[in-house]
Amino acid sequence: MATAKRAAMTVEVLTMLAHYDPRLWELVHPHVPPHPVHDGFLGVRSANFADGGLNPQPIPPGDALLPAVRDMSVAVAEATIAASLAGRKPAEIAREIGDDICPEPPKLPWPKKWPLPVQLQQQLLADPQRVSPAVQATAALVFQSYAGRTTDKPLSTAFGDLADRLLERALKTSGRTA
Repeated sequence: MATAKRAAMTVEVLTMLAHYDPRLWELVHPHVPPHPVHDGFLGVRSANFADGGLNPQPIPPGDALLPAVRDMSVAVAEATIAASLAGRKPAEIAREIGDDICPEPPKLPWPKKWPLPVQLQQQLLADPQRVSPAVQATAALVFQSYAGRTTDKPLSTAFGDLADRLLERALKTSGRTA
């Protein structure tokens, strides 16, 4: 996929995710210069997010989705690397994961071999038109990050192709064009 198209899709994806998690609007339309503060989700956030880290209240269930998807995606990427080292072809693994995360409705967009957190199951079933694209787009961003940082050509290509597939599906499911 061309770099310009991928960049445009990334902006669309961030916009879509910002509708799900309003804190992400800062990434799409920054209102103030960012002041680096580590948050564990995207790595850096602006000072506007700092107040969330000081709040001792429990995290609402809706806020658990994106970090859970991120954690699953990182685990899948690491397992893909391990399987590649063991002799499996990365493209086959990526295709299988893509089939799981881009299912035909009403199946949940989650890898079959990874446990689905119980608190997320209700969320995924309650509003699949909104939640499925968020799962796919978040996973795509993680896999694209791996594609850009992996020097092994077959792994990088597999991660990039998987990210493209997930982004296209997320945009299609959410009603945006890819």
